[in-house]
Amino acid sequence: MRLTARFVRLSVVAQWEYRADFVTAVAIGAIWQTSVVVFATVLITRFPGMGGWTQGDVMLIAALRMTGHALAAALFMGARRVPDLTADGRVDGFLLRPVPVYRQMMLSYFHIPTIGDIAVAVVLFAVALHHLEMTWTAAKVAYLVVAVLGVVLLEAAVQTFLGGFGLRSPAVGEWQDWAEELMSTFGNYPLHILPSLAVGVFFSLLPIAFGAYLPAAALTGQTAQLPVPAWLALASPAVSTGLYLLSRWWFAVQLRRYESVGG
Repeated sequence: MRLTARFVRLSVVAQWEYRADFVTAVAIGAIWQTSVVVFATVLITRFPGMGGWTQGDVMLIAALRMTGHALAAALFMGARRVPDLTADGRVDGFLLRPVPVYRQMMLSYFHIPTIGDIAVAVVLFAVALHHLEMTWTAAKVAYLVVAVLGVVLLEAAVQTFLGGFGLRSPAVGEWQDWAEELMSTFGNYPLHILPSLAVGVFFSLLPIAFGAYLPAAALTGQTAQLPVPAWLALASPAVSTGLYLLSRWWFAVQLRRYESVGG
């Protein structure tokens, strides 16, 4: 974490030299996430809730997902760049250094728009907490923090898993973009309102449900309509952690099979 903090500081300082580009990048990150804030505003002013969930409950899903996404982009954006790093032949250089290749990839790039993402996420989280009808205890606050970390690890798991394929096929970048789009689109809603086929996909092939939806259900007590037991919803951050560890194993397997672009 100390190494990551130093890298982020150096990246910000370096990119601050081009102040107009820096400010534009931060603004783009904020504007990109504004659609979620607009969604939350419409939800509050126009609808009493969604799928049996109150306004505050649904906003908690959106806040958890956006906060986790912003932190994942800050810490694991390198996973999205694995196909490009492979195509450019930079993985060869990583293999020569006495630092784990995965760590070098994660530290190879800091996405400046993430700063805007985090700013918007903090605002949305504050609004969501204001509208939640919940008595907070130390245990619930601790679980909320763990839930955010679970979202971070879930997004990292998905991109790391696909990044493993990127070590062998740069075309996987399209799949990473598609997965990111699906998580950003459907990760903000109570998934039980979707058709059964979509629910099955988001609980298995692309396990978006274990990101924000299930932890929010556990926190707010909205477990009656879940297609899984309440204990699994409560344990969803642990599932996300397990998926991340599994993705790291898969990445290591693919790295052993890596072949240089030069042959």
